[in-house]
Amino acid sequence: MTQKPSGGITIPQGTVHRTIGLLQRSLHQLGADIAPREVERIGVIVHRAMSMQQRSFHTPEHIFDLSDPSDAHSTLAALFHDTVYYQVDEGFLDTIEDLLAPFIISEKGVVRLQDKIPEKNRPFYCTAAVFGFAPGDAPSPFAGLNEFLSALVMNLLLKEIVPDRDLLVATAAIEMTVPFRGPDKTGCRPPEHLEARILRMNEEFHLGLTKEEIKKAVVTAVRFANRDVHNFAEESPAQFLDNTWKLLPESNPDLRVQGLYSIGSYSIALMKMEKFLVTLEPENVFNSFNGYPEEKEYRHLQEKVATNLKTSGEYLGVKMISAGLLKALADLSGGDAPMSYFMGDLETADDFSRLSSHLPENPSFFHLKKKETTALFKLLEEGRSSASRFDLQNSPLSVFVYRCLTPEERKSCIHAAREFIAGDLTAEAFLAVPPAPLTEAVARAAAVMAFTRREELIRIADSFAGA
Repeated sequence: MTQKPSGGITIPQGTVHRTIGLLQRSLHQLGADIAPREVERIGVIVHRAMSMQQRSFHTPEHIFDLSDPSDAHSTLAALFHDTVYYQVDEGFLDTIEDLLAPFIISEKGVVRLQDKIPEKNRPFYCTAAVFGFAPGDAPSPFAGLNEFLSALVMNLLLKEIVPDRDLLVATAAIEMTVPFRGPDKTGCRPPEHLEARILRMNEEFHLGLTKEEIKKAVVTAVRFANRDVHNFAEESPAQFLDNTWKLLPESNPDLRVQGLYSIGSYSIALMKMEKFLVTLEPENVFNSFNGYPEEKEYRHLQEKVATNLKTSGEYLGVKMISAGLLKALADLSGGDAPMSYFMGDLETADDFSRLSSHLPENPSFFHLKKKETTALFKLLEEGRSSASRFDLQNSPLSVFVYRCLTPEERKSCIHAAREFIAGDLTAEAFLAVPPAPLTEAVARAAAVMAFTRREELIRIADSFAGA
């Protein structure tokens, strides 16, 4: 496939070509005077940053999803807003580290801004003004650090190429992607804070923007940031969970190598994601400002977020019970082990080589005798919308667990699984919470898979027999 950017030249459709092409188009739309080789140089930096090996969601494809060919400011924001992802990339791309070195101190995984930065450094102080940061600050990676440094990279690379007024709009869009911020104590929300900072910045840096232009810039920022989290309002919870599963390896390095991660690592990853989803306030996902989005659409977005968070939280809760059972059995039979040793390889074509094949098909102790049509059951049985490189698309063990439990038992087991995985409950205490027939069945299936632990696992299964 090929495309024709603003200059009318046909270019190939590789990810690096598309990245450079988007940059070229947006700069042309803004009237920037820049040599083609300089566009290439900057585009390659962006592409390399977004292609770091540790990433599975914040990749060049994420740029293409967010960019808007008709909006140069949003396209610039899409290109640059994730160029820094410090905790996932475990540092900085070398070229970006060289750019940022005069402005930051990085020690033992903590980044803070230099105490003394020359006042004449306009790119730094313009970026800092939009974000509300100052020299000496130590922004959290979860509260603006990555977004601020990404915007600073953009402003450093495009200084004297793109006018300050245009860089401000793109910077504001990146600032609005700092996620999940609620109102402050006075009820003022992030878009209002952003508007106030831009008003002050407009005067301080003599940008000459009118109040109406500033409001338009904030609307652009809100529109862009809402697109960045559009997945939260997917019509299908299965589609929403697709992106959740892409994010898990980014925040849990152990999951990046298929077949090698342990039951313990997987359990912790599920626990962290479940906690995040069940505590996230739906009203803090999307933003609104100055009539955008329209009230009806905004309410719909919030309703979809609430539905997706509820269903996905319940899904992760059941998965967490399953992981907790395997972790407890592993702990009591010899210690942590690769998940694939207990569950089987993801790509095996042999049903006998999967734990779920050794569970009883329709045991008498099933609480749920028939299949449900609920969104949660469909998620467990049919799976997320697409496959994952570290986990099965569907969840046969979790379907079995779900069908064994009453709603109240499921609630108790989820609570116990949280405590056990967090280290606040012993394996023995956790295994005492689910119904004994469930624990016995999983232990006997695990005894087939983890054959070097067969005696220990059979002994555990026998201890729950007839209980």
